Amino acid sequence: MKSNHFELRVLSFESGCGYAALCCLLISSTIFIPACTRHQVPIEKPSRMPEKAIERRGVYHIVERHQTLYRICKTYGADIQEVAGLNGIRDVAKIQTGQRIFIPGAEKVLKVEIYIDDVVKESAEKAPERTVSKRIDFSWPVNGTCISFFEEEERRSHQGIDISSPSGMPIRASGPGWIIYSGNTIKGYGNLIILRHSEEFVTVYAHNQVNLVGEGERVEKGQIIGKVGRTGNATGPHLHFEIRKNNKAVDPLPLLK
Repeated sequence: MKSNHFELRVLSFESGCGYAALCCLLISSTIFIPACTRHQVPIEKPSRMPEKAIERRGVYHIVERHQTLYRICKTYGADIQEVAGLNGIRDVAKIQTGQRIFIPGAEKVLKVEIYIDDVVKESAEKAPERTVSKRIDFSWPVNGTCISFFEEEERRSHQGIDISSPSGMPIRASGPGWIIYSGNTIKGYGNLIILRHSEEFVTVYAHNQVNLVGEGERVEKGQIIGKVGRTGNATGPHLHFEIRKNNKAVDPLPLLK
């Protein structure tokens, strides 16, 4: 009997321990679960796809011969440093014919004018070694009568002289040198030739009926380079002639012999 009583007490004790253990487990779970919930690591959401790069509005300008970045940006009203940065241009003075340049904010491609000043400056920078003697004796480029003279005022509109001569009369190089421009893309001048003689001097021949020399050619004094005409802004056949010293027009008459 004692043995049975002992077994019953053990069983009761074990049952009590089991019940106590179960209670502790339930209490622990109740406490632990909220605690885990409060410190639960949020489930990582799938990363968003990268947003498509916003395309800048603008146009591509194709550089034409003798155009400068300065003139291009001025025509489009764009900041030259911004344009240079966007297009990876390190030297704003050096762009290439045929180069595609992105102009931000532009709505259409515009015509960019070419200027004599830019052509003369470009030739001095690109090939300063291609010059002849600094002393130049200039000769009259065509036979005819001077009908318009050099204006020296600060706001002068005529930077050379006009020599009236019949259409087709030969135009001769006023001195030896090389051709830095031969074309008709400079507004108002029609068929135009620009001849560099030295680091200082260039001569300009405009309104020609035809140009007989091309850019890069070496010419001698007195060589026929074109024919008199009335192309561009001209009311009659004549030669518009300029002498420029360090890219500034000077009166040709004192220098012609």
